[in-house]
Amino acid sequence: MKIGIDVDGVLVDMEGYQKKYGQIYFKKMFKKEIVNPAAYDIEQMFECTHEEREKFWIKYIWAYCLTQPVIKDAPQIIEKLHNDGHTLVIITGRVHTTEKGITGKLFRQMLRHWLKKNRIQYDKIIFCSEKESSTDKLKICRHEKIDVMIDDKPENLLALKDQLKVICYPAVWNEKLHDENIIKVSGWKDVYKKIEEIEKGRLRSRSKK
Repeated sequence: MKIGIDVDGVLVDMEGYQKKYGQIYFKKMFKKEIVNPAAYDIEQMFECTHEEREKFWIKYIWAYCLTQPVIKDAPQIIEKLHNDGHTLVIITGRVHTTEKGITGKLFRQMLRHWLKKNRIQYDKIIFCSEKESSTDKLKICRHEKIDVMIDDKPENLLALKDQLKVICYPAVWNEKLHDENIIKVSGWKDVYKKIEEIEKGRLRSRSKK
């Protein structure tokens, strides 16, 4: 099968990073605490202005992109999926990666470096719009003929769920997301089990034809 894999929130613990460093930064700079712990974006999480959000990421984006650890079990399970013969496509709306010029090139290089450092195997990487990620990911999944997409952002999952199999990687912002076409998992080991089940289902369907 052809499997699409998101980065932020699926391979990198974005939730933990935003909460840990957000609490330090916003308390010190603006005397703000977490208001919406289930928010996807730090702007809603701390109810800060867009300008305050940008100042946070200017300070912390480099450490996030280069040093934030990979989510537990991801490298091992992705290696197993690769060895099983699946085609793995990284599809990410990582900030700045679609920009032209030196900024875009730098952020694309940083992500490729991080993937290599953390032993994440993949056959192809595709960068899409951060702001229009749900629309872009749907177009990409159709064009690339993706069979299964692993994502954490509710808007992306809802946009994709009627077009292909979607696996919802656990995060506080998708805990209340329930849909019969969205497959919930507990972690990367569970991702592997669900993909095995999907593959077996596909094989059974073929054998009946």
